[in-house]
Amino acid sequence: MSSVPNSHKRTRDEMSPNDPFGFDLGQYVAHVKQDCRLGVKTHHIDNRITGFRQGQPIFENPTQFFTVTQTDGMMTTLKGKDNRELVSEFHNSHTVSLFAMAHRIKSRLLMADGVHLQESRASEFKQVDLRRSKHQLRRSKTDIVWLNATHLSKRVVLKTTTDPLTMLRYILEAVIHHRLAAVCPECFPTLYFVGFEKQQRLVVCSEQLPTVSVTRFVRELPVNDDHAVWQMVRQVCGTVLKVQQQIQFTHRDCHTSNVYYDKQDRTVKFIDFDWSSLQWGGVKLSVPQYLYDTTRPTYCRNKSVDLCIFWRTLGPTLDRAPRFRDFVYKPLMKRYEKESQRFLRTQSAIDTAAMHLYKTSSSDQSMRGDYAHRFGLKKYPINFEYRMAYYEWACMTPNSIIQFMENHPL
Repeated sequence: MSSVPNSHKRTRDEMSPNDPFGFDLGQYVAHVKQDCRLGVKTHHIDNRITGFRQGQPIFENPTQFFTVTQTDGMMTTLKGKDNRELVSEFHNSHTVSLFAMAHRIKSRLLMADGVHLQESRASEFKQVDLRRSKHQLRRSKTDIVWLNATHLSKRVVLKTTTDPLTMLRYILEAVIHHRLAAVCPECFPTLYFVGFEKQQRLVVCSEQLPTVSVTRFVRELPVNDDHAVWQMVRQVCGTVLKVQQQIQFTHRDCHTSNVYYDKQDRTVKFIDFDWSSLQWGGVKLSVPQYLYDTTRPTYCRNKSVDLCIFWRTLGPTLDRAPRFRDFVYKPLMKRYEKESQRFLRTQSAIDTAAMHLYKTSSSDQSMRGDYAHRFGLKKYPINFEYRMAYYEWACMTPNSIIQFMENHPL
């Protein structure tokens, strides 16, 4: 584990009382490398990093590495493999350095005061009362989420894990959450603390929102309350614009269950940041994921991907708002389809990434077939918009959609 200089060994009392880590993260963020090019030797992004030795990553499967022979657009050619692979499926210096930062922060957290999860009244910082809580497994038996727990009289969510590999991802996500809540506290849940329970379980404690997700909000509306949907969507677009302008934030998993809406105050908050990215000063931060191409110039500042995902997932919930669906949703998505068709066909002459994406939405997976998003959605029903996020789409940026909605009042 990385050692911590004596000058940085400060107690919590010396930090801000609202600091969830208990120490300054700036010294760790500054060491993230910005070189996102794919190197000659690489490992798959799912080959998780277990730790570092003398500054070098230790992979879960160290012998499973690849030699890159060529990179072309969004695809790469690997030695010994017949088919080309997505660049975003592999590590580079930037993604490795993100995990190195998380590893250093983990070492520092292990030195701090521990977390206490208890079945009794809790009145101290990092003490959590679980008596009224409910828990559920997230990915495996090592990853448990607690709902309705209580910390300092606040209802909280606990994300916990005993898996050392998952800990690094949770820490990266918490770093991003911390920065978001510090800059735009009105748009994100409060992050209360990050720490270890008995040095075995990582615990990330954050505010449990009292409002409902957009998915639930729309499904519980009275039939034909189209105006309420219009107002909610307009507020979501405005909030996305705000966080993009203030922190160059991209959620990248902005489906309707990750967006919460308060119909009384007409406010929006976002949750779950394990696909998110932002810039902290001049440093780009994210949680490396499959289909997350950190080599792109628009990495951390793609202004259309969040609303592409939001609108795509909103569509299936709009049966109770037929006027909004027919006069706002469908025309907007048709405009998006036409823009992507024109751009990808033109760009494909000089850009293999555009050619690949055009074929994705072609009826026969070629440049000759009919183009429609339904073909791409059939092939990639879950991650179609993640693939399309290789580019930024002008008609799906917040400003463009807001203007479109103003021109389509209900």
